[in-house]
Amino acid sequence: MHPDTQLSEMDVVPEIAQKSKVYHPIEVAPHHEETPQTSDHEGSSSAKSPELTSLAKVIVLASCMCNTFLSVGFAVGLGVVFVEILDVFDASRTQTSLMQSLCFGVIFTGALVCGPIVAMIGPGNSVILGGLLSLAGCVGATFAPSVNVLIVTIGLITGIGHCFSYLSSYVASGAVLAERKGMGVSLITASSNLGAFVYPQINRLALNAYGWRGTFLLLAGVNFNLCVSGFIIRCLTKPIYKTKSETDPEPKSLARALHLHLLKNGPFVILLLLQMPIWCFYTGEIVFIVDVAKTRGYDLEAASFLLSALTVAYVPGNLLGGMLHTVAHIPGLISCSVSLLICGLFSIGFVYFTSYGVMMALVIGHGLLLAVVEVSVPIIVVQITDPTSYSFALSYFFGITGFADISSGPISGAIRDVTGNYLLMFYLAGGSAVLMALVCICLELWMRKKKAVPVKISIPLENC
Repeated sequence: MHPDTQLSEMDVVPEIAQKSKVYHPIEVAPHHEETPQTSDHEGSSSAKSPELTSLAKVIVLASCMCNTFLSVGFAVGLGVVFVEILDVFDASRTQTSLMQSLCFGVIFTGALVCGPIVAMIGPGNSVILGGLLSLAGCVGATFAPSVNVLIVTIGLITGIGHCFSYLSSYVASGAVLAERKGMGVSLITASSNLGAFVYPQINRLALNAYGWRGTFLLLAGVNFNLCVSGFIIRCLTKPIYKTKSETDPEPKSLARALHLHLLKNGPFVILLLLQMPIWCFYTGEIVFIVDVAKTRGYDLEAASFLLSALTVAYVPGNLLGGMLHTVAHIPGLISCSVSLLICGLFSIGFVYFTSYGVMMALVIGHGLLLAVVEVSVPIIVVQITDPTSYSFALSYFFGITGFADISSGPISGAIRDVTGNYLLMFYLAGGSAVLMALVCICLELWMRKKKAVPVKISIPLENC
């Protein structure tokens, strides 16, 4: 309840002062300060933005969905190419896996660097820039003489290109769908997971037909379609970003510009630090699931279907996560903790079950539950931060997730090279999931207890 609504229910306690003021002691539950919700990319003139037609909104949203389809699908599909590269160059898994994990991680971690560039040149131009970078990276990979060159061309250059595309898609859809951002985020996330389902099969067929060099050349042509999508977004969103070109007249300090006050938020820092171990090992499962199946005696076709099943299960998982919050009204911390607890048990199940049917069931369960966790993160961020810091809070989460993705390949690959199997990776994934589930439960109980304790404050009222 807002303090102003409680004034009629309080006893006025006069206080002697030189100025004629009275202070009303009231009891309120602690809550975040109510501030107008604005976006870092919208600026102070967002209310004056022109309204696009419904057809233009649909076209922009469809373009953004295609961007995330291509970007995330490309990164996940490298898990199939990884097996071929491993045999061709006879390199270690620790070194070769860095090609995919770096690409996957840069897509998220790069948001900390690419964000200001997207705000400066607009999402349409950023997608065009991302398409050109990803094209150059894949073309350069076709001439790679070693794994190290692939790490630079595919992992770094192409990863940065897809980072521009991925981030710009969220920025553009948020600007166009001002009143229905939740729907836009759900559709964009679902399309990225559909790309993760399709790309492993495309890469498998391309490897059989053209080899790994021809596969990268084919993917270069596919990535070039990002330039077309970016041009469409640029044309349709140009009126909006012309209106939003005004700068903030008040200079901001570095701490305020980076929203460093978030680091004083205990629950936020705890959840931020826990992202590193949880996604380090679960991204490792995505990177190495094809190799895990091959080491257990299955061919490339069967192994790639495991990767596709894992990623396509994200789509209904995203919808389930949204329904748990909007329909069932289950708090994000609760849905996140339950999903992680079950997912941790599934990870340990990989150690003891090697039959193809059970492995297929386990990867589908992983996809469903991790998608619920993925959707729950923005909901949790809303609960523990203030609206004006929301976009920066998500950037910090994406950054930590990206670092986890980058380190997932080398760490899990080193575990395989040292121990001779992936069993320790599954144990660590399951253990970190259970630990984070317990922490989420404790944070939910602590936050409920904190909200239930009233706090006395004093509000000065000027005498008219």
